[in-house]
Amino acid sequence: MAALRLFSERPYEEVSIDDICDEAHVAHGLLSYHFGGKRGAYLAALQMVQADLEVLTRPLRSDGDVAAQIRGMTRRHFEYFRAHPQVMLGLFVSAPRDPETRAIVESTQQTGAQELLALLRVGKPTPVLRTALRGCMGFLHEVTIEWLSHDQGIDIEQLIDLCYASTVASVTNAVGRPIEGLAEVAS
Repeated sequence: MAALRLFSERPYEEVSIDDICDEAHVAHGLLSYHFGGKRGAYLAALQMVQADLEVLTRPLRSDGDVAAQIRGMTRRHFEYFRAHPQVMLGLFVSAPRDPETRAIVESTQQTGAQELLALLRVGKPTPVLRTALRGCMGFLHEVTIEWLSHDQGIDIEQLIDLCYASTVASVTNAVGRPIEGLAEVAS
């Protein structure tokens, strides 16, 4: 989608309706008809990001054991947002103020927590475990924002290690025991 390409390169405020129409080779009326304008095109782009993330951040058995699958989910998350930094920054910067983008963020985080829960196979989630899993998703997103905003020079492998260690500590603490397949990370 043309809007996703543009919003991936530039902040929302710097993309005009003309830019989107030119990129998509469509008339203004067509954009307005299908999306209701720039805002609708932006929300459609964010929904595409959400759909992409739901596919890309699923655990893949081909990544290896449980630990490798968590690392693979995290790696694909960072690689996706390295390719679409402005969408990530726009999504999370506007999310607290905007109910529509906040709903997309909530849905994405909920899906990530559910995928992680299914992968870990720790049984019925307790309130503490659900909270820990949502915290892991929040941690991942905050690390991503910090990385994209201030220091993309950090190696993705370091970010993966950081998020993995946080996940292991949170889940282990929440269930009160080590989880099979999750190796503690040495500091």
